[in-house]
Parts: sequence; C-alpha cells; structure tokens
Amino acid sequence: MVKHVPNLLSVFRVFDLVIVVWLLENNYKIWAFVFFVIGVLSDVLDGHIARKSKSITKIGKILDPLADKVLVIGVLISLIKIMDIPYWMVIVIVFREFAVTGLRVVAASESVVISANVWGKLKTTSQFIALALLILGYKEIGVYMLFVAVVMTVVSGYIYYKEYFKDKDVFA
Repeated sequence: MVKHVPNLLSVFRVFDLVIVVWLLENNYKIWAFVFFVIGVLSDVLDGHIARKSKSITKIGKILDPLADKVLVIGVLISLIKIMDIPYWMVIVIVFREFAVTGLRVVAASESVVISANVWGKLKTTSQFIALALLILGYKEIGVYMLFVAVVMTVVSGYIYYKEYFKDKDVFA
C-alpha cells in the first residue's frame, strides 16, 4: 500500500489546485494559502515517502513534476486575473515547463529518464515562495520573488537542455 501513496499524493495536488483557485476567486486568501501549503507539503512528502519506502516508480517520476507544474501554472493563471500580476512572467514560466516536459518526453522515447536536479528543485521552491506571498496578498514582494522564480525557471531549463544535449551532435 505504501508503494502507491507517493503517486496518490501527486494526484491529490491536482485536485488541491481546484480548491486553491476557488478559494482565491472567492477572496478566502488565508484558506487558499493553507490549501496551497498543503499542496506544497504533499510534494515534499511524496518524494520523501517514495525514497524511504524504495517505491520510486516510472509513473511517479513523471506524475510528481507534472503535478507540480499543474499546481504552479493553475495558481499563476488565476493570479493574473485576481492580482494583475505581470502576464509575461507567467508566459515565461509556462513556456519553460512545456519545453522541459517536451524534453522529458523525447528522452523517455530514448529510454532515458530526466530526473529533477538541484536547479529544478530551486526553481520549484522559488515558484512556491512567490506564489505563497502572492496568495497572501503581498503583491510587491510577491512579484519581486516571482521575478527571481522566472530567472530560476530560465536557468534550470537551460541546464536541463544543456545536460541532455552535451554528448549529442544536434547538427549532424
């Protein structure tokens, strides 16, 4: 049973997004923050449980980062409407997420799994912090932190691509 808990936590994150967005749209900032933090903690917990119980699965390696992306992108899109955050930042983050997901799909077709690295974890952490601040209504510091998250997003995406293509002659 423990083997399935990490994947169930990842799926929970997708449903958690719906709750967070509904709470945000109805101006329940504190509750939206609480449920957002629950979603973030589920991300931390699913990885911890998977490693401790040695139940890391192929589907989990895909589902976990996908659930993170759904949570982040969903909240970001909501915040464009609710807080009028800079949409260009959201576009950069969404583009990078699709680009890295596409890279993972290509790698998987070659039986290569691209796991999260420290840069990807820093990117996710910076996004979570920015979103938490914005959800709580701290727009100025939240947008500043979102800018930091955008920089981390671009850097981590570059590093994933650089690592994948380091031994490949892409122009051959």
